[in-house]
Amino acid sequence: MSPRAFSRGFTLIELLVVIAIIAVLVAMLLPAVQQARESARRSQCRNNLKQLGIALHDYHSTYNVLPPALLHSGRYNAATFFTGSNRVMNTTGWAFLLPSLDQQAAYDRYDFNTCSSTSSPYSMPAAGTDTSNSTIISAMPAGFMICPTHSDGGERSTAYTGNAFYQRIGAVRTSYLFATGVFTDYDATYKSTSTDIRQATFGNSGAARFQEITDGLSTTIAIGEAHGGKGKTSSDYGPWGLTGTHTCCHGRVVSGSSTDVLPASYAATDARDWRINAAYGNDALGRAYAWGFNSSHPGGAAFLFNDGSVKFLSQSIDYRMFTLANYIHDNEQVANME
Repeated sequence: MSPRAFSRGFTLIELLVVIAIIAVLVAMLLPAVQQARESARRSQCRNNLKQLGIALHDYHSTYNVLPPALLHSGRYNAATFFTGSNRVMNTTGWAFLLPSLDQQAAYDRYDFNTCSSTSSPYSMPAAGTDTSNSTIISAMPAGFMICPTHSDGGERSTAYTGNAFYQRIGAVRTSYLFATGVFTDYDATYKSTSTDIRQATFGNSGAARFQEITDGLSTTIAIGEAHGGKGKTSSDYGPWGLTGTHTCCHGRVVSGSSTDVLPASYAATDARDWRINAAYGNDALGRAYAWGFNSSHPGGAAFLFNDGSVKFLSQSIDYRMFTLANYIHDNEQVANME
């Protein structure tokens, strides 16, 4: 009688070896997959900034000036300014750019005679109420305004009415800030800061003409990444798209002198707290402060320059070089920083 052939299954040891091999292969492949995904997201983020650059140039070709980062900021404590027809508007630069971002219908419905936020902690008079534009603000198309790596990007904030600084209704968390040099939404109008060497492309109730950017369009920053939510030391911090609440729009880089940008003109804490992806005050979670440029990308952040080019700047970039790239008439041109 012929011996019967029996098929033999895997032993437990063999099965464990196969599982271990699969686990090793997955562990080897996963970083490559994650890296490929981040590369695609970073590419999309750069493309977003390219589109914003096209919009800025389109706006400038129409008006021969760039839009303000924020029109009539409610954090500007100046009763002499808010007299007569001047009222707190808190209208962000993104609202002015809507037609150049293929959002003509939203622009036509936006009421530029009323504020986007009633944020006015110093009791300066506001124009109308922030409910007038709340529908447009909360429905803001996020396409060009959200970096896909920014996990909190596109979040719709619930109404915040308990604090005069952060008043907002239906605000959309976005991913980019205008470069405003040392200045924020507390400061005077853009025109009044023209003699300060730390002036940047944008400001309050005004911005630069291209011919005023004497350091060169290709070496000065217009817009940079800033990821709020988990990336900031407070979830109230911007960017906030069309909502002109506190810290909505200004990307800040600090140095101490209004007349020079020498290393001695800024403190060690300036370089620590305002560099790209700074951990403000050595924050234990590595979070940036309100107006700081930061991203969710490893190693740096993407920036739009005034000539329309986009560059990814390392977070280890020399701080003085970074300040020079933000300031538009410091009379020093920086080399290629990528």
